[in-house]
Amino acid sequence: MICKVCEERRSASANAAMWPILNAWSEQRQWPINGILSDISADEWKDILTAAFENDVNPRIAPGLHGGMVMLGRRTSRYGKTRFSEWLDWLNAESHHAGIKVPAPASMEEF
Repeated sequence: MICKVCEERRSASANAAMWPILNAWSEQRQWPINGILSDISADEWKDILTAAFENDVNPRIAPGLHGGMVMLGRRTSRYGKTRFSEWLDWLNAESHHAGIKVPAPASMEEF
């Protein structure tokens, strides 16, 4: 038998708290894509913001299967409870700093 000891995973409510913030970025901020200021999805903002949170100044980039380039992003799904809490705190602070108006959380339940 193998027993793996690891940190508790984040809760569903913690995960749900992230998406209104990312949606706010998507609705309120454009970003240059291929040199053109563009609206981008919450998922795309998650890639950009997660790289910034991880201080990833040299992200892994791979050639696309049929051309182009693909950034191999970080996965918040791999964050334990503590790291995800740090991510949410950082995301809220970065949103405030960038002037992104984030909706109030539905509840203040422990993440």
